[in-house]
Amino acid sequence: MKTKTYTEKGSTVYNENSTYSNINNKSWDQILIENKFRWRPPYTVNLPIQPAHSPDWVHVDAALNVCRRHVTPNVRVPGGPTREEATTQETWIVQFAFEDPPVVPDFHLSTLSLAENKYPVVTGDYYSRDLYYQVEYMCTGISEGQSLLWINITVTNEEEKAHQAHVRVKVNFQRENDLFNYHYIPFYWDASRWLPCDKVKFEGSSILKDSQVIGKVVPGSMEVNWEEEAEFQNENYNVNYRSTRMSGFVLPNMRLKEVKDVIHARGDINPGETKGFSLALLVNDENITNDHLTYLQKSSSNECRKEALSHFKSLLTEENTKMAFSFGNWQDIFTELQTSTLQLSVKHSGRESLMPTQGGSSERFYVWVWEAVHMLRPMLRLGHFESVKKGLDFIFSLQDAGVPPEGKFTTTKGSIGTTGPRWANSTGSALGLASDYYLYSNDKEFLAQYLPKIMNAARWIVGELRATRKFNPDGTRPLYYGLMPFAVATDGDEGYVVSATDAYTFEGLEKTVRLLERIGHEDAAEFRNDLELYRDDLAVTIEKLSHPNGFIDRKILTGDKATRSARKFENVVSSAMLGATGSINPGSDTFQRFIEYYENNRAAGYFMGNMDKEIAYIGTAEYIWQKIYLATGQWKKAFAATQANLKYGITQDTYQTQERFSRRDPAFTCWQPNGSGNGRMIDMMLNSLYFESDEEITLLGGIPFDWLQANQTTLLKNLYTTSGIINLEIRAIGPKLCSVSLSATDSNALPGTIIIPEHFNAKPINPSVITTGNGYFRVPNGQTKLVFIISKG
Repeated sequence: MKTKTYTEKGSTVYNENSTYSNINNKSWDQILIENKFRWRPPYTVNLPIQPAHSPDWVHVDAALNVCRRHVTPNVRVPGGPTREEATTQETWIVQFAFEDPPVVPDFHLSTLSLAENKYPVVTGDYYSRDLYYQVEYMCTGISEGQSLLWINITVTNEEEKAHQAHVRVKVNFQRENDLFNYHYIPFYWDASRWLPCDKVKFEGSSILKDSQVIGKVVPGSMEVNWEEEAEFQNENYNVNYRSTRMSGFVLPNMRLKEVKDVIHARGDINPGETKGFSLALLVNDENITNDHLTYLQKSSSNECRKEALSHFKSLLTEENTKMAFSFGNWQDIFTELQTSTLQLSVKHSGRESLMPTQGGSSERFYVWVWEAVHMLRPMLRLGHFESVKKGLDFIFSLQDAGVPPEGKFTTTKGSIGTTGPRWANSTGSALGLASDYYLYSNDKEFLAQYLPKIMNAARWIVGELRATRKFNPDGTRPLYYGLMPFAVATDGDEGYVVSATDAYTFEGLEKTVRLLERIGHEDAAEFRNDLELYRDDLAVTIEKLSHPNGFIDRKILTGDKATRSARKFENVVSSAMLGATGSINPGSDTFQRFIEYYENNRAAGYFMGNMDKEIAYIGTAEYIWQKIYLATGQWKKAFAATQANLKYGITQDTYQTQERFSRRDPAFTCWQPNGSGNGRMIDMMLNSLYFESDEEITLLGGIPFDWLQANQTTLLKNLYTTSGIINLEIRAIGPKLCSVSLSATDSNALPGTIIIPEHFNAKPINPSVITTGNGYFRVPNGQTKLVFIISKG
């Protein structure tokens, strides 16, 4: 069967259907040839440009608008604001219309780009009727709670004759839910979104809201005036449209026929000439001081650009992990994802903690702890310890704080809640992150502060597990024996959902036990015993949930009427979570049968979280499966899972992650940007190069040899591991040869066992390294540098 394939350049090629079940029959060369875009990747519709940690998000979208979205604290916390209050708050948007009569930019035709392809100083461009428009957006912090946005607009005449250029700008204040759709609705923008607003005026060079200065205009080389009102008719549009032209026709929905209260810039532009103007806005109009106004008046767009770039570059220091990987812009994606994660970690006034938001737009004020952990944990591998610790401060502030998980628990004392839907895996997830934080940072002060909280949370889990270790009245053993109780598991699931609740509760408890054993805690043995009981009870349940065809049910059905099950989550919250968390050995016969079943019956191409014929839940399942495939030596499958996420889980222009992908509508961009999506993508990139497991590491498990050749130099510098900091460098030394260098300053940092996939034909240079076969190498203690030569067979 042949399928049509969409490529980056817009051309169409045909190739054989590619699936996990047949990928091992193909050579790496064939896999790379087939590694094309089959569907259009998503549009960028929420591109954050605000400084890191700001509670006022500033988003640029594909229609060239820029808006503010305030992250309201304490939503759904006792005594805090309601969701309705958060979604009806006032916001502002800066909107553009080009030409005369005015036309709203069609978001399908614009482009967005990052400064140096990685920093969120953004340029949008648009071309219509021989005029080329560029809009540059930059935002810099002034003080806690206040930022300054600058926008530069230029118009270039690309025709042979002179043009008069027109740009109309509306600074528009609206209730948020009146202006924006819920973020599960595909992005759409036209002239109907120019809602009336009479709060803003333009006097002299100042932009005012209700008589308060909030911004200014710098006319530059254009004439700028205030336009109170103007009307246009349909016959005013497309007057000079030439039927032979392939673009420029103004569709009815993009015609801005009624204009009120706008800034109107115009200028006569000769062929090849560029003219422009600028405007600046204080982001938080409710917190403007005299100092802010003084800063506004002295500020220039050049200074703002310089400060914004300096700020974003300062977020990644020499202590953080550096990646050199030019092929596919991996190193730029790597930088932007970290920057976005720090932007999504919000600091509210008067607090030291950072709220690890999930991102998006409509529900940005909630924290799902499970999602937050996926966002923050990969940052430990990159050395962002301070931001992760402050994120943990926020997460543990939800312990015994009136927002507990919901379920049929004996108690919630000690549990860690969440401000979003009350998932039962929040406590285990938080424990896993806290334990990982200490193992990566060795922060003794943190341990002293957090150990009592960790112990309370772990005791809550153990207590709930012990409470379900009861036989039925007839003496039979229930399937949920020794497992977590009936509880809310996801936004759509409630019941005994083993995959979501128990997998991550087990993982968190296991990491806590390892922490306690490492520090020699007096209760370590007791918790180890409870952990092993949990492991055994899970094994019994998983075996009984397994079907002869290999499928493993993700939930236990008991007939409880309160049970809820989201059918479209079946492939997202699947039993693959059990293998990825170590709740079952992914190499076991039971799980191997599940893998075979899943690949043949549930995977849709390389999408592992397929929901229906249109939508795939992107990133979550691919991340889980990449870990499974790396752990079981399925290198080509690990590569395919990573590529599915890289192509369809992030936008290709500005590298914004999202929750779901539509194969039919690239404007379906829910939860963009996505905090946990950032973390998963970072982890998948790192795991492709350096994958840690309990006793060994795998090098280059998800990387084709040809990509290493294309890079010439591939580098991970200052990668943090649980045993120390390492450096990985791969250099092309010939057409079919590369050297692989693994080094550390601490002699205990390098692993005792290294796996390099067999197709690399790895040969150790160090005589002390023992080749044990099948790509396995045993490394003696005390080594600080290892070198291998790999080749393409």
